[in-house]
Amino acid sequence: MLKLPFFVSRLLLSCVALPALVAPVFGMTLCVSDRPAAPLTFPDHDGQGQYLSRTAARAAGVEPSFVVLPWRRCVEALRAGQVDGVLGVQAFHAYKDFMRFPLKNGLPDRSYALGVDTWVFVTRADVSLRWDGRTLAGLNTPVFYPSGVNVVRMMLDELGIRNSDTAKTALQLVQMLRAGRFQAVVIRESDALGFLDQEEFKALRILAPAFLLSDAYLTFGNDYAETHPAVVAATWEAIRRVRASREWGELAPTLAK
Repeated sequence: MLKLPFFVSRLLLSCVALPALVAPVFGMTLCVSDRPAAPLTFPDHDGQGQYLSRTAARAAGVEPSFVVLPWRRCVEALRAGQVDGVLGVQAFHAYKDFMRFPLKNGLPDRSYALGVDTWVFVTRADVSLRWDGRTLAGLNTPVFYPSGVNVVRMMLDELGIRNSDTAKTALQLVQMLRAGRFQAVVIRESDALGFLDQEEFKALRILAPAFLLSDAYLTFGNDYAETHPAVVAATWEAIRRVRASREWGELAPTLAK
């Protein structure tokens, strides 16, 4: 994990202004996807989500540890109680029975989110597709997206757009898109911008507006949340306060890649 200068950590912890709990004897094991999800998480170094979660957990008096697994295994590990929390989770209905989100009036409260996950349509410049935010006109093939991303599948289904998630990575998808295997893919905006900067993908383009903006949370398993409710509440509150600080506005871009 990326180690930031000590003074930066102290600065952000001071802006949280939460009393640390007294020397707990338990920890917090958090799961991160093995696929990059910029700017929030990366499998081999800290993204914004890892930094926020570590800083917030420490403010709550707990030292977190991170494990990296395929996304579906992160979810199943939380369901089985093998990890305490998962980073970068969208509020998907199927998760409500075994995941705890920070709620307000019974709904996830975005002020406690780690950040926003932004997804876009990418197509080739020679393909005539038009996207107005609800309808993708001119589409004759399914839209492909990285496997296991339920929030994307759910939105495509809601819009009546045929879809498939048979490819694992964004790179595989844009390579097949460039080869003419299909007309469009949905990938993270950060990935799309990175690919379009490369010469081999200059023939691709992003369709505006963004397809989906989804708040991403640090969620906890039911058992951990019921056993350590004060730690969970303090961690979420610390995330909110750090993200609202002026210092975070300066630090966040340095954690985005």
